[in-house]
Amino acid sequence: MEKRARMWLKALLVIAGLMLFCFMAGRREPGIDYEKEARLKQYEADESIEKIQIMLLAYGDLIKEGADGQQSAVVLTTDGMYTYESEEVETALYRQVTAYIREDTILEVVERGTQEEITLSNLWVSEVEEARILCFMSGVSFYVPFRTEAENREQVADIVLKDGAVDCRFKKEKTTGKLLRVTDTTISLSGKEFPLAQEVKAYRLYGDLQEIALRDLPIGYENTDYVLEDGKICACLVSSEENMETIRVLLQSGNYGGRYHDQVALSADCGYTLQYGEKVQEYAAGESVVIAPESPWFAETERIVVSLSANTGKMLLQSIQRARERTDYRGSLEIIKTGEGLVVINELLLEEYLYAVVPSEMPASYPPESLKAQAVCARTYAYRNMEKAGLPELGAHVDDSTAFQVYGNTTEKAETTAAVKATKGELLLYGNEPVDAYYYSTSCGYGTDTRAWNGADSETVPYLCARAISGSAAESSQGEQEEAGDAPKAAKEGGYPTPEEMRQEAVFAQFIAQGQPDYFESGEAWYRWKYIVDEIDIGEMERRLADRYALQPQFILTETDDAGYVSQSVGKIGVLRELDIVERNAGGNAAGLRIEGSEGTYLVQTEYNIRYILNNGQHPVIRGDGSESASPMLLPSAFLVITTGKENGDVIGYSISGGGYGHGIGMSQNGAKNMALAGMTQEQILSFFYEGSRLEKMY
Repeated sequence: MEKRARMWLKALLVIAGLMLFCFMAGRREPGIDYEKEARLKQYEADESIEKIQIMLLAYGDLIKEGADGQQSAVVLTTDGMYTYESEEVETALYRQVTAYIREDTILEVVERGTQEEITLSNLWVSEVEEARILCFMSGVSFYVPFRTEAENREQVADIVLKDGAVDCRFKKEKTTGKLLRVTDTTISLSGKEFPLAQEVKAYRLYGDLQEIALRDLPIGYENTDYVLEDGKICACLVSSEENMETIRVLLQSGNYGGRYHDQVALSADCGYTLQYGEKVQEYAAGESVVIAPESPWFAETERIVVSLSANTGKMLLQSIQRARERTDYRGSLEIIKTGEGLVVINELLLEEYLYAVVPSEMPASYPPESLKAQAVCARTYAYRNMEKAGLPELGAHVDDSTAFQVYGNTTEKAETTAAVKATKGELLLYGNEPVDAYYYSTSCGYGTDTRAWNGADSETVPYLCARAISGSAAESSQGEQEEAGDAPKAAKEGGYPTPEEMRQEAVFAQFIAQGQPDYFESGEAWYRWKYIVDEIDIGEMERRLADRYALQPQFILTETDDAGYVSQSVGKIGVLRELDIVERNAGGNAAGLRIEGSEGTYLVQTEYNIRYILNNGQHPVIRGDGSESASPMLLPSAFLVITTGKENGDVIGYSISGGGYGHGIGMSQNGAKNMALAGMTQEQILSFFYEGSRLEKMY
């Protein structure tokens, strides 16, 4: 009996415990969202979900522009634009919250207990309504509640947010002037240096409102207002579009020896002045001046401006050397003292700049239509760099070397000046933007696209297509226009391959080995060439590999046992086992060079790197006409085939058969010459090389 009683008691206790557990499980404390708590625990455990702190700024109708194409509900935050699923987003504006996000979607927000003040610095306020203002930030126009005077529209303001409240601090002190230089910390206006505020912004107000980078400010022009706060520039407002007719060119020292000059020796063929600060000193025609960093003029200012008394006059710079005998320049000069030396900037009309560019880039003896095509390319290339200055930190759009366009290396010629005048103001546009008007000397019969520079996985530019540069391809391009962005449909006229087929090693090798009378440049000396290395200098190849890795580590890859090819510091090659092209771009130019050695295997990518590493700096290039050309730095092109010489299975030398001179992107200058000789016009030549582009007169 006693044993049975204990068993019953134990059973009753179990039943009572179960009943208590069920009772407690079914009981929930008021005010607690148990479902939300469960979701948050799931979010914490999910590695695809991130927890961040942000402030919510606008959603729904509060976002006026910038959420186009979004199918879901979107919210603007201090961390960018998100779609959202939680309705709590709509009740937490102007508050800092913790947000659980997956990719670009807010799943849940949790309001923080303690709120901190957040300042959105230097936003553009475009409109003022009765109880709200329209602000612009990160490409989005959005409303915030704030009551202010109508005169505060089109101003820069700090938007201050805390605990759901909004305050605005408008900034109305402005200055303007000719923009002479932009660095990371300063802006120079008409010779006066201004420091930059930490949160400085730049806006382009004409056309579609947009925020731009400081380097995109119009160097050399006065169409920008600069908003000041405590003596610092906090915002830059590009207020109007300029027809940019003046270019600023940095003149390199010596024989293209670098950006900085030890001294500047000059004279002029007419009277000229030196302006330094508020002072002006006059000089007669032929009178020489030598300017050095220690010259007394720099006691007044860091910038000396040399101006001519006659519009048609020229300044002679005796302290630099170019291929021409007389190094004279149109326009004006600015000589700026820096810690590295003197910077010399030549400011002149774009058209006059082209008088000295076109003969430096294309022989004046070429047919007029090809010279006109070159003039348009040179103008377009320059204009693009004027819109986005190439050297803003030095106050120049371009320099005078091959880094941009060669300027002033050859004396102005009547034929090239005529080509510039015949095309005055003409730019080559794609859509509404100037094209990247790249050009090069000679093709191998095919051009390529921008993957040659940016790697096989990069995006291509629609108007810079790989294509055959042949009579049949030209006839095709003058016929029915293909859709913009498509690769040219160069059919196998005469049995020749398409640009895509030229990616195949056997197809490209056969093309390089044969003659092609239908191709425009088949008679040019650079159309075919050879480069022969009987004995490889492994040390030199290793040095060149290291050089290119230092400059472009993403394109000099080392083979590893576990991760394949990776970017890491290059080591030794050792005994060379293989040297071959493993990848080609459309049109056939080499995209991947494999160097397999006993101590390391490397993959060299992009055309420039391949041309540099396969050149040992000692052997000449033998051109198609049998003449030799020194080749100290680069092979003529990456349109090449490698044949190795081996001994006991190891590579001891190599022979390269190649074609063309230059990168192969854009217009082939000798292609343009021969097209003009075949009767093609400037417009036909340009539309062939820059597919889908159009000519437009800008001024």
